[in-house]
Amino acid sequence: MAVLNTLEELADERGLDTQTLEWAGIRYVEGGRYDGWFAIPYPNATGTWKTRYANPEPGARPKLLDAPGATFHLYNPGRIGPGTAEVWFAEGEFDTLTLAELGLDTIGIHGTENVDDDEDEDREVDPRQEAWSVLFEGSFVVVAFDNDDPGLRAGRRLARGLGGIVFDEWDDDHGDLNDWYQADPEGLDRAIGRFRRRHGLGEDT
Repeated sequence: MAVLNTLEELADERGLDTQTLEWAGIRYVEGGRYDGWFAIPYPNATGTWKTRYANPEPGARPKLLDAPGATFHLYNPGRIGPGTAEVWFAEGEFDTLTLAELGLDTIGIHGTENVDDDEDEDREVDPRQEAWSVLFEGSFVVVAFDNDDPGLRAGRRLARGLGGIVFDEWDDDHGDLNDWYQADPEGLDRAIGRFRRRHGLGEDT
């Protein structure tokens, strides 16, 4: 596959609209350490927590890199916060943007290892994660991590911690939300609609 070198090519490769990537502040980097990569900002209410960088070569590894010294933060391109009625958690930036493109208020976690293991008594709890239950108190939380063992286990842990539920309308031909969206966007949209109706979450997406 060819190396991607425009935002339009990245959008096409991911099955997303270019406008979605622009809304999220994603840009093509020219010059410097990450020349030719795509910068993905992690915004907060007044600025940016950090920037991650996406590999321009489809299928290459590593797929994404943090800038040196960066620490973990939730990926919240829509800057959603307390008082949001329905919040979906996805695994990774492009899964997050997939749900955002479908009209959902979505937050991402890059890597299931960033979800506390409530069965591991020796694991040190990140104090920021203890605040998530307060931040999303009153929100109906849905966790839609990858459709694999690590994703499902971490999804159940996060859902328990936030008093939420796990998305369970998967088409098992697809391992994550963005893969599904690329292959069958209407099918993903219908599955989310069924799930939301089943749980009284309003009209179809």
